[in-house]
Amino acid sequence: MPAKIGYVGVDHHHRDPYFSVASGLDLDVTAVCEPGRRVDVENLTAMDERPDEVTTEGQNVSDLVAGASVYEDPHRLVAEADIDVVWITYRSDETPAIVSSAVDEGVHVVSEKPIGRTAADLESIATRANERGVTVAPTMYYRKNPVAMDLRERVQNGFFGDIWTVEGRFNASQLSYRDTTHYIYDYETSRGGALQWVGPHWIDMMPWILDDPIDRVNAQFHEAADDPHADVDLGGVVQFETEGGTLGTYHSGYYLSDRGKDTHFGLYGKEGQALTPVHHDALQHEPTIPLELTSEDPEWSAAPTRTIEYEFTYDRFPAWGDFVYDYFQAFFEGYETGDVPATVDDAVQLLRVLDAAYESAERDAWADV
Repeated sequence: MPAKIGYVGVDHHHRDPYFSVASGLDLDVTAVCEPGRRVDVENLTAMDERPDEVTTEGQNVSDLVAGASVYEDPHRLVAEADIDVVWITYRSDETPAIVSSAVDEGVHVVSEKPIGRTAADLESIATRANERGVTVAPTMYYRKNPVAMDLRERVQNGFFGDIWTVEGRFNASQLSYRDTTHYIYDYETSRGGALQWVGPHWIDMMPWILDDPIDRVNAQFHEAADDPHADVDLGGVVQFETEGGTLGTYHSGYYLSDRGKDTHFGLYGKEGQALTPVHHDALQHEPTIPLELTSEDPEWSAAPTRTIEYEFTYDRFPAWGDFVYDYFQAFFEGYETGDVPATVDDAVQLLRVLDAAYESAERDAWADV
């Protein structure tokens, strides 16, 4: 039987691509909710105006939710609706309370990252979820990205030897391309801007590739001062050190003068190194994603630098690539046992790193995670 889904946050700009995933996985959306508003499920249409560069897939979204129960209160939805999973795309300041209600009702959760504003918002909920065997998962797609998975496996197999440093960059389109009246650009709702919204993907991915948690950070930001609506950081740079002693940097912001993404990841170890953009998106129309590897292994001596070209597909998730679809497929295959790509503990750890980054900028000093 397909999982029965309650979807909270149908006004969110990720709804259409996520509805496309739900349709492809043959999920049964039995209840929907936009908190504080009664949704007209018969007249839902694809979103043509988005507050970011995610494109509309154009499917008939009302078909997926035909016959679904409609709720204005997400807490009533998780308590009363006949659902197995609540899928949340809602504001970070109110999502933890919805997750808490779901945990109380024994309803599993998949939620838009980072699930809360701060780690304190989520820590006690995570403890209860683990005690009760309720799966709560954030949307950490890169754990199913083929390049990231390859790098993680090579790290675990010792390909790079002792890893000295990593560098990451994920820049997105400028605020002029975005609807900055949306709550993700509001401090009280979201706490941060580029680091809190775009940043979580790589702040999670980099230590996941290393299999080595971030231990302390040193961060600086600049604010979106020229935008009359946004009161969050426009971008910034985070320097970090992992528990194992690897040094890293991460650069992220709303900087690009065109739609799309500017991404780069570098890993430098005693025995090898790697350079790659990790992914593009459908807007960039790049045929492949290269992973350039260099090794000191004698078996590589005739060709110490080699490039693997990954030909990503975009059939099942046109916005970013099908690895996002794979992530949700893995969640829905494993949520009943907790065998999912990322857990609520991973979400808490991510928020702790973000907490330390903002603390570091405020104190102008290193901050422990």
